[in-house]
Amino acid sequence: MNGELFQNMAPNAKRSFVVTVVLSAIATVLYLFCVQPCADELTAAKRRLAELQDRQYRTDVDLKRSSTVAKDLEDLENALKPFRDAMLVPLLESYAMRAKSIIDPLALGAGLEDVTYSDEPFRALPLPTPMPRQLHTRAAVKLTATGSYQQAVSFLLRIEREMPLVSLQQFDITAQQNPRSQSISIVLEWPAKGGLTRK
Repeated sequence: MNGELFQNMAPNAKRSFVVTVVLSAIATVLYLFCVQPCADELTAAKRRLAELQDRQYRTDVDLKRSSTVAKDLEDLENALKPFRDAMLVPLLESYAMRAKSIIDPLALGAGLEDVTYSDEPFRALPLPTPMPRQLHTRAAVKLTATGSYQQAVSFLLRIEREMPLVSLQQFDITAQQNPRSQSISIVLEWPAKGGLTRK
């Protein structure tokens, strides 16, 4: 019936109908192969532009904050300095030798005599989760000396005042004939760096 309708049309109407069908087909092809891909690319480009603008905004904010970030880092370094300075590092592969170089003036200033130092076994600390890159431990150093009880307490008070991160693990006094020359044994624990968990 459609064919009959087309056959019964006037020549001008037929020509208009054919032109309309051809132009519709061309428009459909142009839309599918030109307009639609361009629209998809434009949407992707807009999304990328929004991401770049967001990144630029964050970069601008970071740049504006750079002076305060540098100040914050300096403040953090200053806050961490006492802890870094308190770390006991070996001297001639001995923690006791390093402790001797640090606390000998305090021991002699307190009046202790015949002061000797020796390394003690490290105390195991619980491992945090997740594992940090740098592990820390407590290095134990044993100090033996002779002196009075008052001199030993004076020495410990000086250690507490000068080195607040050093802790007392053990304190023994063995009585001798002379009360001014008791046998004193002190084990001090120092914060120290352990091994690295990864490079």
